[in-house]
Amino acid sequence: MRSPRNTNTFYKADTKTWIGSRTPPLYNPNQSLGELILAILKKTPTKITQISADSGAKVTCSEMRLRSIRIAQNLTAMGYTQQDVFAMAVRNGELVAPTIFACFALGIPVNTLDGTFKHDEFSPMLENIKPKLIFCDQESLAEMQLAIKLAAIDPVVIVFGEKVDGYLHIEQLIKPTGREHEFIPVHLDDASSKLAIIICSSGTTGRSKGVCLSHSICIASMASMLDYEPTDITLAFSSLYWLSGLAFLILGTVSGATRIIVRQPFEPALALSIIERYRVSAAFFPPANAVALLKHPRMATTDLSSIRLWLSGGAMVSTEMKRSFEALTPTASFIIGYGMSEVGGLVALSDDDSYKDGSTGYLRASCQAKVVDNAGNVLDIGQEGEILVKLDYIFSGYYGNTKATAEMLDDAGWLHTGDIGRFDEDGILFILDRKKDIIKYNNYQISPSEIERFIQQIPGVANVSVAGVPVPGNELPAALVVKTSTARITEDDIHQTVERNLSNYKQLRGGVYFTEALPMTPSGKVVRRKCLDIMVQLYNNVNALK
Repeated sequence: MRSPRNTNTFYKADTKTWIGSRTPPLYNPNQSLGELILAILKKTPTKITQISADSGAKVTCSEMRLRSIRIAQNLTAMGYTQQDVFAMAVRNGELVAPTIFACFALGIPVNTLDGTFKHDEFSPMLENIKPKLIFCDQESLAEMQLAIKLAAIDPVVIVFGEKVDGYLHIEQLIKPTGREHEFIPVHLDDASSKLAIIICSSGTTGRSKGVCLSHSICIASMASMLDYEPTDITLAFSSLYWLSGLAFLILGTVSGATRIIVRQPFEPALALSIIERYRVSAAFFPPANAVALLKHPRMATTDLSSIRLWLSGGAMVSTEMKRSFEALTPTASFIIGYGMSEVGGLVALSDDDSYKDGSTGYLRASCQAKVVDNAGNVLDIGQEGEILVKLDYIFSGYYGNTKATAEMLDDAGWLHTGDIGRFDEDGILFILDRKKDIIKYNNYQISPSEIERFIQQIPGVANVSVAGVPVPGNELPAALVVKTSTARITEDDIHQTVERNLSNYKQLRGGVYFTEALPMTPSGKVVRRKCLDIMVQLYNNVNALK
């Protein structure tokens, strides 16, 4: 194993701080995303930049650039300016990329929402952001209408998908203007202070907040996040609501790769079919989706020879998962990324040469990190505490929420991630759990992810979430388990596995409960707060009978 210390990451003993390399961003961050993307699309006009797995439609760089310019010019003709804010609630359709590229080129910030939301999920963000224009899938229009009423706003709504009477359709914005050759994307004098995206925090532990990302942070963090090649065929199911969806759109486009898009939600059989049909070379799957792939019967028979890079992140990624993918695709790399919306990309990234079991890699360029205890004291190498990070380009706060911004970003510019972890002597980062998820039982602190890792290894377990059921003066570890269709595992099987592998205080005193499916976000993250609600109800039901 190669140590990245003193080559990729450096330690300052006097401040107990780890620092990534000083390699500058690949692209100049002092420009608008629109300037960057349209310039890159112009360089390779005949290259295929996007293929729809739904329709098979292919789009060249020249076509993508032309559509982006036409949408921008038609939006300008409608009277919109940099002082406005838009919202997008769409799946990964064929006209999504040029629409958001047009907004980047005009310098209009966009709040990205998930097209599968219900009205009560849309309305809090709409009430906060107050967009002047909303791009919305036809399938979501009824829910969006209810949300608009709840938010007491009056935006223009432009529909994607099937046409709807009384509403503008996105195809009306790609009509020729006759002035396409005159278009110049906006230049921003201070791109680090101009909003490009308002992306929602994941909402897995509470209500989403609007994370404000500037043009500069998007270029510095997303555009050079991974080493994509112009020959790559990439796949990510994430919509633009998710940082991963936005990042892989920008990264794939500026690196000259061909992106495979799909409007349908993730299904293992669909993902495997797309990989085989389009010879995908780089694919992103969050851990829950990656586990589903490994457990699908077609995984062993699918032709995966085109894959050179698997990427996973967004939740805990086990060593067992990494090893399983490597066994199936020996010539491919399985890379683990640790990031968050507030940094606009990745904090740390693993590689094959320096990976250690259970780790998330070393700090990426221009990133600093330290570990602190509950009192804010900086801890030594090997000690566990909250991870704090600092970057050259920082997020611009939570939209309309100065209190939450102050809690996340301190006066010295350090982001408080809320993640518990440690660095080892080589500068490798280990993330143990979310600070909010830690179970407190009899003054012990228990990591749900540690218990989940052992349960996940039991044959017949498709998915699992562990949380602490609150009882007077304590929290009792409990597990909510999804079985595979043919599994015959019992509660006792789960209990016995935990008993064999973990200390007495980590036992599942709150119970083991089986369910058909865990509550999930559209991008494949387990919604822990909803899992806990289910476990509390089941625990109360069981104990009411005693």
